[in-house]
Amino acid sequence: MVIKSWIVWGWLGFLLLIDILIPWYVLSGDARFAAAFLFWVIWTAVAVGSMFVVFLRWRE
Repeated sequence: MVIKSWIVWGWLGFLLLIDILIPWYVLSGDARFAAAFLFWVIWTAVAVGSMFVVFLRWRE
């Protein structure tokens, strides 16, 4: 059970890292609004889906 906890925390940390790196560094040179909008739509869907899976498997 502890290993699964570390996997979840690692995944959430990865999502946070991607949330910071992609918009600030990768998309900073792109002047188009569509690139950032597409990133946020995809990132939000992945984050919400991840939380849905985590909450479905939540056991105390």
